[in-house]
Amino acid sequence: MNVIVREPSAPLRLFVDKLWYISADYFNQQDIGFPVLQHELIFNFSEHFSVGQANQPPVIQNAENWLSSLYTRPQRSQTWGRHETFGVFLKPWALQALTGIPASELTDQILAGNTVFRRPVDEISEQLHQIPDAHTKLTLLERFLTQRFLDKDVPAYLIYAAESLQQNRWHDGMIRELARELRISPKSLTAAFNKHIGIPPGRFLHLRLFNDVVTKLANHPRQSFTQLAQEHGFFDQAHLNHLFKSLTDLTPGEYRKQVLAGRIRPDTPCYLQAGKAQG
Repeated sequence: MNVIVREPSAPLRLFVDKLWYISADYFNQQDIGFPVLQHELIFNFSEHFSVGQANQPPVIQNAENWLSSLYTRPQRSQTWGRHETFGVFLKPWALQALTGIPASELTDQILAGNTVFRRPVDEISEQLHQIPDAHTKLTLLERFLTQRFLDKDVPAYLIYAAESLQQNRWHDGMIRELARELRISPKSLTAAFNKHIGIPPGRFLHLRLFNDVVTKLANHPRQSFTQLAQEHGFFDQAHLNHLFKSLTDLTPGEYRKQVLAGRIRPDTPCYLQAGKAQG
């Protein structure tokens, strides 16, 4: 298997977290992806690749490109045969700038690229398909994204707010305090989050807490759930259980069993291997 992860060039760093590439002569795997705080633009030239909401028919199947917005429910993907996928992890506030569509209209959706970008994405997909070298593909993809993000901007206070909610310990009233610090109303802060990120700041904070919890559980699966809830600012274990179940369809205990069974890797805590991987 060939795996490449690349940092974006300077013009893209405001909007792009990572570029990535994966290929294999043969690959057979099913995964369940839990919610993460990023959007993803994917290009696919695999023999078979499908993705959709868990426990539902695929939304995307053997498409050459699609956009996976920030989602709040599990997703299931399946791939087999010759495998080649690559794309970008977009920062939480990048979607509206990339598409010109309010991010709240795209939340919890997986969309074929040409429904969002029209002809340009089909043109770049055709060019990418003809290039054999992975690094050259990623360079061309960077060029496409640079053109899409040219002269686009995001309010600085929104980036500050999102980073603050990701980095600071949760406590009651922190969103109101953040709005007061920024000298805007909570209503204005919520409107900005909905437009650029796709969800209100309270839900954004829930996803951040969830990502913190699964990361800790994946690395320390035998930790007490009571201690885990206290460590991350939950009122009690019941509140932790409720949030976890709402985002994964699993309880923390069921998630821990998957970690101990080796189906969740500590470096990718939001991906549950649901089927056999080969190649």
